Amino acid sequence: MAPVEGRRRKMTTRSMKGKAQKDKPPTGNKPHSPPTKSSNKVKSNKPKRGKAGIEDAPIGENTKGLPVLPDELLLEIMSWYPVPQADIVSAETSDYRALAQNASEHAARRDTLVALSQTCSRLKRFFRPYIWSRIEVCSGMHVGDAMFGVQRYPAKYLPTSTTNRMINAELVRQLEIVTVRDPSLAEYVKILNAEVEDYSTPTVLTELARCIALFPNLHLVRLEILSSTRTLDNLTTLVSKSFAPYSYPQIDHVVVDSESALSFLRSCPSVRSVNLMNLKLSGEFGKHLKGICPQLENLTIDMAALYTEETLQVFLNLPTLTLVFNHFNHSLFLSKFMLLGALKNLKTIKLVTDQSYSIRDTHKQRALDFAVQHLLKLQAEDKEEKEASLTYMPTVGLGFRYSANRNHMTERIRLPVPKPG
Repeated sequence: MAPVEGRRRKMTTRSMKGKAQKDKPPTGNKPHSPPTKSSNKVKSNKPKRGKAGIEDAPIGENTKGLPVLPDELLLEIMSWYPVPQADIVSAETSDYRALAQNASEHAARRDTLVALSQTCSRLKRFFRPYIWSRIEVCSGMHVGDAMFGVQRYPAKYLPTSTTNRMINAELVRQLEIVTVRDPSLAEYVKILNAEVEDYSTPTVLTELARCIALFPNLHLVRLEILSSTRTLDNLTTLVSKSFAPYSYPQIDHVVVDSESALSFLRSCPSVRSVNLMNLKLSGEFGKHLKGICPQLENLTIDMAALYTEETLQVFLNLPTLTLVFNHFNHSLFLSKFMLLGALKNLKTIKLVTDQSYSIRDTHKQRALDFAVQHLLKLQAEDKEEKEASLTYMPTVGLGFRYSANRNHMTERIRLPVPKPG
């Protein structure tokens, strides 16, 4: 019988083991004796469920505290938790520290809301749209106790291979939560800020392309795809192959931070704003966008990326152009603005200084004058309202302290429709 009993014990569940242990005879030389009265457990006088007198009592419903508050009060309570700048992903910034700090703040906020949502089902229902409104993974951000190594200074953190694996694994983890573990969360995703590093790149890109198609309300994507083991042509081909089967008409704003990710735009037929300011492209970069962005309304590029007038030929109907520059030079501005002649339908020119550039007051006015004079020439022909603006980072009182939440200053000059006669 011993072997049979052994087999029987192996099949018992954890809930049955406690009972078996209680009924097991004591080991040792003392004979087993029946329990005495003093060893009997005192029975509780508390009525059990199902007994008379408690059938009408509510069971499992919390009628006090936070769960009974109206949505307006819950929203007011949540508003006191600091909210990071929501639009820094789409802002004209090339500073990785700003993106990393902003992403870390959103990750910390998400963790807090997840903890609150686990206290009761009411809070879970209320916080769900806010917890997973963003999928975000980038170098330098904090996730829990971990910090992803900064690509520009990998020696200060973990080895590059380890960092690449961590970043890609975190991206796949977040995608899995909203598409596999709980697919109902996919509708809440509105922003995707992703870096794909050099680790299992084909698999990660395939999964990313599949998941983006499942986000019906996704409108903003920042994408950077890097590899130290593949050539640019090879990586570009891989990206094209991964995204080619899909179309994402819901996306209207794309920030491309690597040349290999330009082919992603071919899957975004309704994109209205494209930001390429971090790319140091050749003079032929326009060929990547030719015929694939028919609804493009705003193009953001580094002024240094303008080489020839043909560069902008594919954007003949572009109404808004944003030019980012890291220093002011009269000859440079003169040569670059001469290349804008192909854009006959321009209505707005936005000048934006690089995050690290502190522009002088005299240079502010001179830079704006270039934009105003160019728009006045166009206005003389089309008789339409125009606007020129300059966005820059104030320097007064900042010293050397860095903060991603520093506010930009913007100066605008509006050119109203000229009066007839």
